[in-house]
Amino acid sequence: MEKKKILIVDDDKVILDIVKDALTQEGYSVFTSDQPLGTSNKVAQIKPHLVVLDVGMPGLSGDKICRNLKESNIFKEIKVILFSIKTREELEKLAAESQADDFLTKSDNLQKLVKKVKHHLKVP
Repeated sequence: MEKKKILIVDDDKVILDIVKDALTQEGYSVFTSDQPLGTSNKVAQIKPHLVVLDVGMPGLSGDKICRNLKESNIFKEIKVILFSIKTREELEKLAAESQADDFLTKSDNLQKLVKKVKHHLKVP
C-alpha cells in the first residue's frame, strides 16, 4: 500500500524537523519546506494527501496559502491543518475563514498532531 504523503510548511527548521520525525515514525512519507512562497508548486509536484501549514510565516501566511489551495479545483480535496503559536480562538477563526480542515496550536503536544493527521487521512 502506498504511504500517505504529507507536506509540512514552516519557516522554523527546528519545528520542521520535530514534526517530520514524529510523522515519519508513524509511517508517513513526509516532505518539508521552509519557504511559504511556491507552496502551490510543491503541492502540484508532491501531490500530498495532507498539508500542515504554519500560519505565521513571512511573505505569505499559511491561512492565505490554505485559502488558495481550497479555492483551486485541483487542490481543494487536499486536507489542510493550520499550525500556529496563535491562541486557539484566533486559530479557529483563521481556519474557518481559510476553509482549513483543522487547526492545532504549537503549544499542543505532537501526539495531538499525529492524532489529527490520522483522523483526516482515515487511518485507525
